[in-house]
Amino acid sequence: MDAIRLIAMDMDGTLLNVEQRITPENLNALEQAAARGVRIAICSGRTARDVSYFASDAGLDGCAVLALNGACCLEVPHAEPYALHTFREDVAKRVTAILLGHGVTFACFQADRVIVLENDPCVTRANWGTYVNRDKPEAYAYGEAALRRYEGEGICKCVYIDAPNAQRIARIARELSDIPGLTVTSSWSDNLELMPAGVGKGSALAELAQGLAIPRQQVMAIGDFDNDLDMIQYAGLGVAMQNGSQRVKEAADYVTLSNAENGVAAAIRRFVLDACITTLK
Repeated sequence: MDAIRLIAMDMDGTLLNVEQRITPENLNALEQAAARGVRIAICSGRTARDVSYFASDAGLDGCAVLALNGACCLEVPHAEPYALHTFREDVAKRVTAILLGHGVTFACFQADRVIVLENDPCVTRANWGTYVNRDKPEAYAYGEAALRRYEGEGICKCVYIDAPNAQRIARIARELSDIPGLTVTSSWSDNLELMPAGVGKGSALAELAQGLAIPRQQVMAIGDFDNDLDMIQYAGLGVAMQNGSQRVKEAADYVTLSNAENGVAAAIRRFVLDACITTLK
């Protein structure tokens, strides 16, 4: 196996533990890898602001941020995006019309704003990230009037969430799948994540690796759910979390420990840190 030069990892269910924290063990492994010259990237469905604060608070100031499933990409935390992808206007209007027609709760994500439509009283979410509105209270907007006000600025991603209602989720997924220019994926069993066609963690990771002149054989990607599939399939070494979906495990080259057991650290030790020691010997 080629030496790993770029590690890309998902956040929720992967880098973060069950308490939504980067553990000292995971952080230590990332710091050791970075000290050996390995580049680090966090690939998340969260906003760039959210990911950036997780990274900078942990001292990971040099890591790349591939946010909103690759729709908004930063070279380092809190930088201006070097890549920003949005829906075509007609696609965005069809998506939001379908979701509004079903009366479900969903959110539209822009580069620096989240527009929330809390239509289903059975589905509530206190927030759509951890640090979305940190130092920026106006990062959240609510209701259909706000959607109409801001949608012309471009929408990077939509997320529909539901109570445990697999039948309705599947029905809406089929309806949305008929829209050209749209990719329908998921980051957990209670949601659908809607992306512009051709945009995903895999394509964002490929663009980053090519910009760093790192071949895919020297890329390791770690994830847990379906929106991580394309980056795991792109990477020379795809790693699934033990708590991950069956589809991700089947696509991966290796299954590490769960996010409750510091699975990211375990994978980095096995394929990067211990590999370096073996090479030196």
